[in-house]
Amino acid sequence: MRKLQILLTIILIVTLAAFTWVYAQNTSGTDRLTGADLAEIHHLHSLYNQGTDFGNAERWINVFAEDGIFRIGDSGEWIGRDQITEYRRQTFAPRPANYTYRHWNSSWVITPNGNGSATGRVYWMGFDPSAEPLVISDTGYYDDIYIKTANGWLIKERHAHPDPASASGGGTRPVALQPR
Repeated sequence: MRKLQILLTIILIVTLAAFTWVYAQNTSGTDRLTGADLAEIHHLHSLYNQGTDFGNAERWINVFAEDGIFRIGDSGEWIGRDQITEYRRQTFAPRPANYTYRHWNSSWVITPNGNGSATGRVYWMGFDPSAEPLVISDTGYYDDIYIKTANGWLIKERHAHPDPASASGGGTRPVALQPR
């Protein structure tokens, strides 16, 4: 457990350093994202993750614009709030009451588009914190388009790209992290 804490601390430090670097690179007038913009976009990811992990569909859905688009690899696309809401309703329905799963994001690269929007790429990792030993269930990255609205930043488009299973792992992705 101590090694997991160290790993998560290192990931947090690297994430904050990357976030600071991205902010420092955006210094050209209207193409600039403020620290508040970046923090708000970062917060969207937290709402998305916690909405998913704790079964709060409303929290998850509300990170998307009304005409938002959500894609998962090449396996599905949901356009607009109604379709996105239906997708989330269907995916939450079969979950057991004791569902445990956590998402972790890192390596944000967010680039302003100069028109009240920005693009971003963010890594994700998913794991079950109750598993002994800890198992990383899935990884991937998001390609996003964010828009700034009167009510703050929202996700206009999210394309989730799950990483493929490793060649040595056969058809399954989980990798157990063994305590040392």
